[in-house]
Amino acid sequence: MNAQEYLDYIFESKSKNTAKTYKNALKNFAIWYKGEFSAKALSQILGERKQSLEGTTVKERRKFERIIEKWHRSQTENGISVNTARSRYVAVVQFFKYFDLDLKVSIIPSEVRKSVISERDYPLTVEELRQMYKVADLRGRTILLMAKDLGLRLSDFRMLKAEDLPSLDREPPILFRVETHKEHVQTKGYLSAETIQILKTYLSTLKKRKKLSLFLWPSNGSHPLDEDSFGVWLKKLAEKAGIKTGNQRMTFHCFRRLLMRAAIETGVGLTAAKLMVGKAVAKSDETYIAKAKLDEAFKKLSKYLNVTGVEEEKKPLQDLIVQQEKEISNLRKRMDVVIGQMNEYEETFDLVTKEFGNMIIVLAERLGDEATLKIMREARQRLEKKPSA
Repeated sequence: MNAQEYLDYIFESKSKNTAKTYKNALKNFAIWYKGEFSAKALSQILGERKQSLEGTTVKERRKFERIIEKWHRSQTENGISVNTARSRYVAVVQFFKYFDLDLKVSIIPSEVRKSVISERDYPLTVEELRQMYKVADLRGRTILLMAKDLGLRLSDFRMLKAEDLPSLDREPPILFRVETHKEHVQTKGYLSAETIQILKTYLSTLKKRKKLSLFLWPSNGSHPLDEDSFGVWLKKLAEKAGIKTGNQRMTFHCFRRLLMRAAIETGVGLTAAKLMVGKAVAKSDETYIAKAKLDEAFKKLSKYLNVTGVEEEKKPLQDLIVQQEKEISNLRKRMDVVIGQMNEYEETFDLVTKEFGNMIIVLAERLGDEATLKIMREARQRLEKKPSA
């Protein structure tokens, strides 16, 4: 078993920050257990784990569950937070699982698996979002508005492409769907009128770049901005806007939290917000919400989270009347076409009845086809009553 294979895997399949977190967790565990961190040391640990599973006693087979427990205790005793200790534990569990050397987590104390609600992320407000918008450039403003509309994780947001966008000529809010990388869930998000307006302007600048890119947020080359660059940009923008975060972090996740919090405060509800951002919901709820219409809920959210003053326009009553009259007029034209076609069919049928009616009746009588006989008799009666041309 080659541990380097796993290190390569996490950097290929995970977001940059998640991969770094996993690697740091393994580094911490390897140094604590083996005194060094290397692919060789990790491979040795895998070998020991395999050997312990083949042990003849329960104590031998449960050796690493006890080791993980001691490692966790050493971290918390050295001032590591509960959430950090848990995230490291999860990373090491995944390491063993990758090589089919799963830990029996059910016998590991719940303290090791425990997490607490984190207060490290800064609780961004709408007012602060407006402050940041004022001092941002065009790309920054576009990012801010799309981030607060969609509430996507950075790993999904940074990979958005121009081709992912729906038609921006529709009436807002416009449905915007994308599959999330982490949970593989389709979002049911929307783009607001203010976002659509600035997005159109921003897209025109992308076409003028010397190095064209498929991505909405390209780096100096054709690749998307990496997560670190997003983090640095957001931190500098917050400082420029005069936002004091204290010992809390201004991260891209703040936009996701802002949308979720707004959903609760406006009465839209957390379940609706989860659907919008592509967060997995309880299986038992899927039956009831699979076809939920969220556009009205988003309009309520959009009004609450409005940054620029541009809102979805409400059509005046007169405009609605004019639109309905047009629809009625179009419907009448379509009905006239259908009626005309029906008259043509009737004339054709009458002609057939005149020319071949007797023959059809004779054949129908021989075959005992009562349905055809009835149709032909009714057609003859209609012809007899019809005035001659």
